[in-house]
Amino acid sequence: MSVRWVFISLLFCFSLPVFANHGASEPTDGTVRSFVDVTPAKKVPLIQFQNGAGETINFDRFKGKVILLNIWATWCGPCIRELPALDRLQQRFADKDFAILPISTDKEGLGIIKPFYKRLKLKNLGIYNDATRAMAVTFPLDVVPANFIIDRNGMVVSFLRSYVEWDDPEVEDMINFYLQQKGPVAHGWKTPLPPRY
Repeated sequence: MSVRWVFISLLFCFSLPVFANHGASEPTDGTVRSFVDVTPAKKVPLIQFQNGAGETINFDRFKGKVILLNIWATWCGPCIRELPALDRLQQRFADKDFAILPISTDKEGLGIIKPFYKRLKLKNLGIYNDATRAMAVTFPLDVVPANFIIDRNGMVVSFLRSYVEWDDPEVEDMINFYLQQKGPVAHGWKTPLPPRY
């Protein structure tokens, strides 16, 4: 095990409360119940970012799909913790019009991201990078991880700027809600289930 990976592992262990918790303004319980509706929904501009092959692309590449945009960084422990669960989630929805876009904001680019995917054995998630931080035009980058739901019409309809338990069964309920929406989303997803004990 490399010294760098040991350091990253230690960073993960001690950083969870620091990076995932950013105050009372956006409280979260770590579940999708904490997603906040964006009202009115906001159109996503054609922000450019790179895919794993080094191509410059934008959100038009995923037109007609429901997108879970996950903004992360290699130095963020909670982000690294999320990636394997996001990989499993993408596999579960592989045959649906759903795409997870884990876009890294690492300035070092793809060369630093690809080793993370290899070490974490991620096989279903695409590799994406926004080294220039062009995302900041629409998506605040002061907190990572940060998650945004973009509907089939390219509108940001919901967000949660924190770590999420992506293996929770309610995640699939939320995604299925947005997949069922063909036109503009009138309101965000809210679970009808009673609180868990």
